[in-house]
Amino acid sequence: MNEAALIKHGIYSKLIRLSGAELHSVADFIDFVHHKKQQPAKRRNIQLQGILTEYTFDLSDVEKLRKDSWKHLEGEFENE
Repeated sequence: MNEAALIKHGIYSKLIRLSGAELHSVADFIDFVHHKKQQPAKRRNIQLQGILTEYTFDLSDVEKLRKDSWKHLEGEFENE
């Protein structure tokens, strides 16, 4: 038997022990999974333009941060 068949058999073995109300809940969940699978993935676009207009920063600070980050990373690999 393939893996899917084994999983289906295991699920069926569990289902036969459930009451009617529990089976209804399982059926609702299966319907939900099928519905969710058919829905296209929702993409959210976030507008970031102008988010930093109130702030001023010096690009040399960014360059210093970048260099310090690389030094820290290089130090981590030297210690190994």
